[in-house]
Amino acid sequence: MKTLTRENQMIQILEAVAKYGNISVVADQLFMTQPTVSKLIRNQERQYSVDLLDRTQHPLKLTYAGEYYLNQIKQLVQSYQVMSHEMQQFASNQVGRLTIGVNPSLAQIILPPLLPAFHQRFPQIEIRLIEKSSAEMEAAVINQELDLYLGITPAYSPKLGYKRLYTDSGILLIPTTFETQQLPTKSIADISPLVNGRDFIVETDTSGFQRLVNSYLTKYHITPNIVLRTANINTAASLSLGGLGATIVPASAISPLTKEKMRTVSILPTTFQCDIAIAYPTQCECSSQAQGFIELAQKQFQTIHEKRDWKK
Repeated sequence: MKTLTRENQMIQILEAVAKYGNISVVADQLFMTQPTVSKLIRNQERQYSVDLLDRTQHPLKLTYAGEYYLNQIKQLVQSYQVMSHEMQQFASNQVGRLTIGVNPSLAQIILPPLLPAFHQRFPQIEIRLIEKSSAEMEAAVINQELDLYLGITPAYSPKLGYKRLYTDSGILLIPTTFETQQLPTKSIADISPLVNGRDFIVETDTSGFQRLVNSYLTKYHITPNIVLRTANINTAASLSLGGLGATIVPASAISPLTKEKMRTVSILPTTFQCDIAIAYPTQCECSSQAQGFIELAQKQFQTIHEKRDWKK
């Protein structure tokens, strides 16, 4: 890479000429010969077809063109130094951008304990968040439009690698408008007696979580009356709270306030559970920023869930 040696040399020469007004003194001060100094100045003058020195005056002075030339190459060298420093940081992955797709319903759960810690560790990394359907974001990771995707059990693909953050269970939300028998106090495997023929809210089929719900409903021959499909788990929970219908949500997606207002039934983890995971492309090596994000995320959620288990 060009190091601007000649430009730095010309800065030293012209600044010395402006200070001392004598080529011989300039040569002595810069530990160069007088012919060498004169030749370097003449080469630049021939290149631009302009005089840099006013040789009619003694002591010598810079011409207006010489002053302009000196100012511009000083700016050039300074800009190059800044650019060189930034490029070195790019090379060491200390600056850059990380584009992350995140499940909209989990963003408020996953991101608050993670992004502040990541920013503290990588302050020069710009984070860009994308919120779309699971299927869209999985495809975007494969196409390398996203660096990472955080979601609920991404669909398996040989082009994706997976790092689990934690395993979540499912909760059935039942509106207070439903007339039901006394709800079970323990986790149950089959919710069909509670929802068969009842109004039910589901996510769209592009949702990773809904894939699990569909599989669970099929396995236990559960046949609710689906009244609405939404792309957001939080929307489903809110509408269930409003009385539109029952729905299944991840346990971690329910706020304590919502849980207090709703009638809930825990689904037995051995029959229904989901992994919250980070998906990354396998056809190319992850950047050090992405690797750092994955490692930090796993560490953060391991600590969070160890504390929860300890409290239990």
